Amino acid sequence: MVRLFANLEKYKKRIALIGPDEKTYSYNEILKQVEYLNSKIEKRSLILILASNNVQSIIGYVSFIRSNSVSILLDKSFKIEYVKNIIKKYKPNYIFIPKDYNYIIKKNYTIIPFKDYILVKTNFKKQKNINKKNALLLSTSGTTQNPKFVRLSNLNLLHNTKSIIKYLKINSSHTTITTMPMGYSYGLSIINTHLTTGSKIIINNKSTIERKFWGNVIKYKVTSFGGVPQLYEQLKKIKFENFNLNNLKYLTQAGGKLDESYLKYFGYVCNKKKIKYYVMYGQTEASPRMSYLDWSKFYLNFGSVGKPLQNSKFILLNNKGKRIKKPFTIGELVYFGKNVSLGYARNIEDLKKGDENKGILYTGDLGFRDKDNYYYITGRINRILKIFGMRMDLDDIEKKLKKDNYKIKCINDNKYLKILINDNYNKEEIKKKIYDYFGINKNYIFISKVEKFCNQKSFKEII
Repeated sequence: MVRLFANLEKYKKRIALIGPDEKTYSYNEILKQVEYLNSKIEKRSLILILASNNVQSIIGYVSFIRSNSVSILLDKSFKIEYVKNIIKKYKPNYIFIPKDYNYIIKKNYTIIPFKDYILVKTNFKKQKNINKKNALLLSTSGTTQNPKFVRLSNLNLLHNTKSIIKYLKINSSHTTITTMPMGYSYGLSIINTHLTTGSKIIINNKSTIERKFWGNVIKYKVTSFGGVPQLYEQLKKIKFENFNLNNLKYLTQAGGKLDESYLKYFGYVCNKKKIKYYVMYGQTEASPRMSYLDWSKFYLNFGSVGKPLQNSKFILLNNKGKRIKKPFTIGELVYFGKNVSLGYARNIEDLKKGDENKGILYTGDLGFRDKDNYYYITGRINRILKIFGMRMDLDDIEKKLKKDNYKIKCINDNKYLKILINDNYNKEEIKKKIYDYFGINKNYIFISKVEKFCNQKSFKEII
């Protein structure tokens, strides 16, 4: 079976990564370190990776995928108590973490130094019944302390990676720059596609409002980058239209719906600068991308998430579970494709499971299609907030604050976390707690006082 990253040897001396310290790493150099790590682990082990945008994280991830291990990929931004909880629940055989996190490791564990990281061999018993299809576990719920993961197979990852490469025409002459955490499925997908094609990745931890970021875009002749709606909102604020970026070929946007005013802005600016702007749609459960809107259709099908990837399809179901055949009729979007995940894991016992989804994903998103079979997202069925591209379970947020004696109601929204209160709580105190618990920026939290938790349409921020 062909696996993700099985082709890296053919790129040899090409530059694969340029670190934040501007040090370059060829594909050969990466492969040497990949093989070193592989020599230190037992086959088919369960490995927890605490990742951030750095060279060691990417090398560790590539190594464990190539070794056919099962990886639990967590982002470094996750709270340390959450990381400890995952270690307790899933009992990994190895933990790959930054060396300054060694305080969470028990003294009797074996530690193998690896640059700024350490590979830790735990004393947990190796699980012999992990289903052979499981390859990667990704978090579904941002940092809401929910230990639920999406189980992905190598086939899921490889199929989605190849599909994206094909429609974006990514090749070894391309250079991208990281704008999202690699622990987030969209950011990881960009890494997958560019390494698979022998492209160059500039590893960046700077915000797009910082000069250093744009200095690297220009210096390394970056040809593309991707981002969630909040990133593009920032670009408009710093007057993206005034930037001189002659090497930039295309931008991708996913992770939530961008307001029409911003879409119009980027449509106009990118058309003027001869930069392609691809609106996309995906979920972690789909490895993660499901559709894209071709740049040539941006205006003709304005606001659409486009059509599904090649060899996959969408259908719409009404509230009785029957297929909707008429255009412009809203229903739940259901996706069919080889990139649909195997299912979920809530504990180590779930890793015994194989493919439960059978290539079918009920997205939980409401939408419709037009007469030309372009799809549009209109809302959500369940109580999931998508902010900064990360999904947050509103029930998890309510339960956590209830433990602190705050009775609140979270409102479903495409862009902000909106909260209703019916008591004289301190708004700033609530915002601080939400930031501390879940990492949601205070500027994206709006709180309104109401008499009763009933009329959600009358939300108004109290200033």
